[in-house]
Amino acid sequence: MPHTARHATRSAQPERAPSGRALLEPRALIVLSALAAVRIAVPLTALTASRSKLPGLPRFDYVATTGDSSGFYAATREFLASWGRLPLAVLLGLVLVSIVGSVAVIWAWRGQKLGREWLIVLTAAGFALVVTAAVTEMNPPGAAVFGWPLVWSLPMLPYRAVGFPLDPDIAFGFGLVLSLLANVVTVFATALAGLYASGRRSIGLLAASLFGFWPLLVGLIGGSRGWGNGTWTVDAGLVMYTEPLSTALVTVALALLLRPQLTPTTLAFAGVALSLATAVKLTNAIAAVLALGLLAARLQRDRVLPYLAAALSFVPVVAAYWPKGYVALNRDPKYWPDTLFSPGYAFRSWNESLLFAPRTLLLLVPLALLGGFALRSWWPRLLLSAWILGNVAAYTFYAFTPHHPRFFFASLPAVFVLWSLGAATLVTLARSYVRGGRYT
Repeated sequence: MPHTARHATRSAQPERAPSGRALLEPRALIVLSALAAVRIAVPLTALTASRSKLPGLPRFDYVATTGDSSGFYAATREFLASWGRLPLAVLLGLVLVSIVGSVAVIWAWRGQKLGREWLIVLTAAGFALVVTAAVTEMNPPGAAVFGWPLVWSLPMLPYRAVGFPLDPDIAFGFGLVLSLLANVVTVFATALAGLYASGRRSIGLLAASLFGFWPLLVGLIGGSRGWGNGTWTVDAGLVMYTEPLSTALVTVALALLLRPQLTPTTLAFAGVALSLATAVKLTNAIAAVLALGLLAARLQRDRVLPYLAAALSFVPVVAAYWPKGYVALNRDPKYWPDTLFSPGYAFRSWNESLLFAPRTLLLLVPLALLGGFALRSWWPRLLLSAWILGNVAAYTFYAFTPHHPRFFFASLPAVFVLWSLGAATLVTLARSYVRGGRYT
């Protein structure tokens, strides 16, 4: 049996480096498009049947802004209004610098006057600095973080600039499109992460299938309790929370860092994605820092510089908004419990979780561990583990974790990749056993 297991494990990785083009072949593209359609169709069906109970889905009652989304909506309005508070000379200067900078970047990109990785860094940093100028004029809106309101406000900026009115229902329409698009991006990024990690297109498609059908699987895996406290609607993108965008950004970065060829451009794009992801959800900085450490162990120091510079690109936005976010909320004594982090929270964080209770963990963790063992290369094993364990470390000892399973959503694509590889390995072992203990 050890002989069989060894060969079954090795079969998970082919000798030839995988290419993302494998997912562009007609059959794979049809599958991914269908999965993306499922991810969109499920929430849209629930929205269409608002205030009705559909089989296998929780009841959804449409409210444009509810819970934290009220603060995020207020932040978008504050950001849109803040441009008018800038001195006219500063506003005109920002417009001029943006136009000249964009032209210069396009010219340098086409003429290859500067390494493209540094053009990516300069573009992201320049955009962040322009945004920071407006953020300094914002009043505290009641949102803890600003990344999601920033992205949410971008399509509404020209809409408001031409004088159209904005209310919560209109803003919900803009946000719904962005949230559903983020989930679609995650479907494709999960498939790429699975392909690059395992070398097998089937693993990528299985992992993407798990994410695509996850809104339908939650009730089966976690029971109706798993829908509680808006967990399902947040994941589906039906309330304007940070999770869809956060998950999309960190999964795109994961797929980029798992690519066989870690070019400077790839590293720069991954760094920008994680930098913006940190502005969306501060704990995503853990994945960014862990990735930096792993890259430093794998690459020469000068090759890591594009990633490091890109990962710092949105720091000005995070810093400028910090006193208007968590700091402002901390002034309310009802916002935080007396003890926010404690080792005593660890047991109930999982045992009392609405979704990730022992039954769900039993279905996910063993096969994911087997999948990690099946990986021969240390790089995907450690990178996928970092994407999972970073959130585990951040939220296991957090007071609010049991009632907010959404804190772990950014780790789900990495879990699905390892789970898919573990399931494939288990099938291979079972087939080998049936054939008499010999793997062919």
